[in-house]
Amino acid sequence: MAQIGFVISKQQHILIAGGGIGGLSAALAFAKRGARVSVFEKRAVLGEVGAGLQLSANAMHVLSALGVEAEIRAAGFAPNAAVLRDYQSGKPLLTTPLKHAHRARYRQDYLHIHRADLHRILFEAAIDAGAKIHSGNQAMRYTQSDNQITLHLDQHTVSGDILIGADGLHSQIQTQILGVQKPQFTGQIAWRGLVPAKALPTGAIPPDANAWLGPGAHFVAYYVRGGDMINFVAVREQKQWTKESWHEAGEVKNLRNAFAGWDPRITALLGACDQCYLWGLFDRKPLPKWTDGRAALLGDAAHPMLPFMAQGAAMAIEDAWVLAASVTAQAGMPAAALADYETRRKPRASKIQAISRDNAKLFHTRSASGRRFRQLKLAIANKAPALRHARLDRIYKTNVTQNSK
Repeated sequence: MAQIGFVISKQQHILIAGGGIGGLSAALAFAKRGARVSVFEKRAVLGEVGAGLQLSANAMHVLSALGVEAEIRAAGFAPNAAVLRDYQSGKPLLTTPLKHAHRARYRQDYLHIHRADLHRILFEAAIDAGAKIHSGNQAMRYTQSDNQITLHLDQHTVSGDILIGADGLHSQIQTQILGVQKPQFTGQIAWRGLVPAKALPTGAIPPDANAWLGPGAHFVAYYVRGGDMINFVAVREQKQWTKESWHEAGEVKNLRNAFAGWDPRITALLGACDQCYLWGLFDRKPLPKWTDGRAALLGDAAHPMLPFMAQGAAMAIEDAWVLAASVTAQAGMPAAALADYETRRKPRASKIQAISRDNAKLFHTRSASGRRFRQLKLAIANKAPALRHARLDRIYKTNVTQNSK
């Protein structure tokens, strides 16, 4: 495990717009290095939506170095394998061992965790490290000079040395840096929800990272909270959508109808579901730049990810480490430090965005011939671990705590 071995020589004041997973990861990374950290979150009550996420080795290396590995292990769930399945029979099409195999190859765990649990762990660790977190403060814009940057909030202003825009998909900081960016609807909508494991027979959902692949749709299900809850994400193609939100209430009846005729285990899971949320999936091309003098973007504000490689949170966590390391290494030169961060992170984030986009095509093949070809490719990959490793190593083998202290 890498340790934070450098401390910012002159205590810098780091302003962070956004108190989500990316913003809190950055707050913790900077506070651990001795910076003065102020986080401003527009929501009056901090917290995360009821959904799960996946933490692969590349994210866990950072979380371990930040000192929260034990808490995450206690709150998470370690799946046996990642399994792509046929949508009707549930038969495995491709199985990639996780648990011990993932740790043996990448030197860290692969865990499922509830977003709210990860958020709470990061929040408490950031507070303990000295970060100040202010809820009910909407970031509006910034101004800067040679000596400082000022964040204009909805009710007051605050000045510091560096501003991090970790304010998500609709980032005000991003808008000021680049102007209004118009996302493109992917033609896909997603439902998400949580079901108590006890609502189903024991073992009804295999203890894996499961993804059922069907024509124009796929369904993901896995355990969180030590196996007490089952998280699901159900994605289907649809021509139109107007909102880009995680908080749109969905109709369980429509969800059940959309996945009628799928594996009976999915039918049983949705039968036990009494609440779900619906959102449209929008894509953005890689942004032309992430920084402006003393301001920088992080996480979804810099590189929103489609959920087809389960790397959105991991990329924000990686960003946080690299950004704090760059600022530490070039203390007193904020613009140069932020430019270095962008240079080091943008190629990797753009590559993961592209992989996630390509997976959507693989998961949603519609034609019978296309699905047969997909099954053939997956069957070959099943028998040739070297092929799987060549693809997955690009994602999981990266350890930014070794590349940047």
